[in-house]
Order: sequence, then structure tokens, then C-alpha cells
Amino acid sequence: MKKALVIGSLNMDMTVKVEKLPKLGETIFGNEFYESCGGKGANQAVAVAKLGMETEMIGMVGKDSQGEKLIQNLTDNGVKADNVIKSDELTGRAIITVDKNGDNNIIVIPGSNFKITEKDIQNKINVIAENDIVILQNEIPLPVVEFCLLKAKELGKITVFNPAPATKLNDRIFHNTDYLILNETEMEEIFEIKISDEGYAEKMLHKKEEHRIKNIILTLGEKGCNFFDKNNKINKYGAYRVKAVDTTAAGDSFIGAFAMKICDSGDTEKAIKYATAVSAIVVTRQGAQSSIPTKDEIEEFVKKN
Repeated sequence: MKKALVIGSLNMDMTVKVEKLPKLGETIFGNEFYESCGGKGANQAVAVAKLGMETEMIGMVGKDSQGEKLIQNLTDNGVKADNVIKSDELTGRAIITVDKNGDNNIIVIPGSNFKITEKDIQNKINVIAENDIVILQNEIPLPVVEFCLLKAKELGKITVFNPAPATKLNDRIFHNTDYLILNETEMEEIFEIKISDEGYAEKMLHKKEEHRIKNIILTLGEKGCNFFDKNNKINKYGAYRVKAVDTTAAGDSFIGAFAMKICDSGDTEKAIKYATAVSAIVVTRQGAQSSIPTKDEIEEFVKKN
């Protein structure tokens, strides 16, 4: 049976629900507040595990009650958490504001997530070797991301990288990534291309060739996604029509579901369609990891839609 490794962030999410997102300098009232387990890495790990693949995680939390909760939550959701390291730095946090349409603003306070080092990863190189696919995001230091991708490819693993939050990337990262999955905001920051640009898709293909990126998946929310494949073809996929409540973990669930399916089947089209169904369910629910569906729920959703 195939196994997945997620290397990345664990955060305690602190969410405020509001009627509308505040403007610059505006003070508004919130309607509801709750805490939930999150972090892009942990979200993606839980998504993979809930969908039935054996999953483990490498990351870092603080020696505090929130760190304990995050580790316990991984375990409760079927993610092996033996390789989550405890740091003297406080556990990472995310402040999330969600409006009535399900749109959000997120501020991440990295804390212990930014204390993980290349040495920590080297000490766990056997964990990378034991898995089939390695999934990364940008909520740990970029040099560590680069090191992980390099080691994963040296060991012959499938690599998936979600460059969020967005920052400039070097070609070493691109060359060691099998599937680069990003959204419109990240595309603009990394490649300086806007979705509104005339011929933006052709510009993306040019960037893909220039940097020798194998595969790019551009997620477009309610508009679906575009897949720029290894043969430099553009494949467009639609989204399910659903009523969004909270989009917080939509991207993470898409990535987790895609990674699980591509590792299991090797069929990119099947993986994208499956991931699209998973993220459609997630946006109809409140919270991050708690909104991620099970395998049975996805099958039921696809039958009805």
C-alpha cells in the first residue's frame, strides 16, 4: 500500500466570523469566534489520511498545550505524528477572518514552524525513504523546503509543492517538484502574471518552459482549475456548484486529495476531478480539518452531483 509524507506547518487556527471583511483602518463586530487545529501541512496530512492513505507528518510545535492538541489531533485523524518535533518556541498560530460568503483573510504567526532546520530533516531522512509521495508547503523556512524536495527526488519520490504563502522561488525548487499547485494570488506573486492578463495561460506555459517545471495546477476557486501538463498542454476542469460557507481549507484539501489520488492511480485527470469534489464539500462546512470529508462522503457527493 502506498504511503504519504507531509512536511510542513501545524497551527492553532483562531477564527472570527464577520458579516464582511474589514477595510483598511475599519473596526467591525464579529459574530462568532472559535479555535480549531490547522496549518497548511497538518490540513493536507489530515486530508490524505481521511481519504484512506497511510500518512505521516514531519513538523514542529511548541512545548505548550496548543502543540499537544495539534499532535493529538493528527493522531485522532489517523496521521502518524511520531516525527513532529517539540521546540522551545511557541506553537504557530493563524488569525482567520471569514465573511458571510465564506471568503477569508488569514494572518499566520509561524512560531515553532520557522525553527525547523535542514539538520532536523537530515536526521529523519529514513522517514522520507519509507514513503512514496512527499507533500510540502511554504509555512516552514524556504531553504528547508528546498532541501526536502532535493532529498525526496534523490530518493525517487513523487513531490508535490504548494507555494503558499507565496514568495519568489529558485529553479532548484522548480526542478525538484513534480506537481506545483498554486492559486491566482500565488501565480501573480511568483510569476508576475495576473489572471486578467490577456493570454495569461500562454504566458504561464512560457514560464513553465523557462523554469523547466514539470506540471503546474492553477486552482481558480469556483471556476475550477487549469492543468499545465508535462507536454505543455492546457487542460481546463470545471468546479461543482455549491454554497460556500468557509473556504479556509479548500486549497489544502484539494492538494491532499490530489496527492493521494495521483500516488494511488498515476492518473492526473482522475486525481484533479477527485480533488475538485473534495474541495467542493469542504467549502460547504465550517472550520479547517473538521470540514474535510471521508472517502464515503465523497463517493456520495459525486453520485448526487
